[in-house]
This record gives sequence, C-alpha cells and structure tokens, in this order.
Amino acid sequence: MLNEGRLVYQEPEVRHAFSLCRIVDAGSVDEWYELLGVVQVTVDHRSPDRLSDRLQPWALATLTAGGYGFGRYYAGYSTLDEDGEPDKALGHAQIDWSGSSVLVPADPVG
Repeated sequence: MLNEGRLVYQEPEVRHAFSLCRIVDAGSVDEWYELLGVVQVTVDHRSPDRLSDRLQPWALATLTAGGYGFGRYYAGYSTLDEDGEPDKALGHAQIDWSGSSVLVPADPVG
C-alpha cells in the first residue's frame, strides 16, 4: 500500500487573451475579419470582470502604437484554444478608428 499511487484529475488551465482584428469591407455582405494580433492576459480570479474593463484601453493603445490606419476594428476578449488562437468570446468592442483617434458619430442635424 505504500507504493500505491493515486490519480488526481486536474482541470486544464484555461488561457485568456485579447485580440485585435481589422474588419475588412465593414458593413457589406463580404465583411470579414483580419486577425492582427493576440496577446495572452492573466485573469485575477478574485475579480475576473476587471479584465473586460481593460479591453478597450488596450485596443486603443495597440491601434495608436501600431500606426493602424482608418477603418473599423474589432477587439475581443476570449479564451484561447490549444493553438493559441481566440476561442470562446467573453467580451468585445468595436472601434471606428481615424488613424489617430476614435471616430464618434455626429449628432443628427434637425
């Protein structure tokens, strides 16, 4: 009995990430997403909702630092699959980008 082993099941570690995509042909029937990058993020299990709050600031900093041009972008917060690709979506933000700042819709005149 001393050398008897015990099997202990451990849940596989779930990895989380932020990802950024450029939405190509936005608003058309040919719309598709070009994945620009994925960065793994650490989840604080005491307050996991705080990670969603960091998505848009991360995306804006990435767009600014990367010199990305005018367009519509999709930032996602998700789990990662075995290959390090975004898997199950947990949150997202859509950003209309001028090339240097966020575009905001104009107030209707009327």
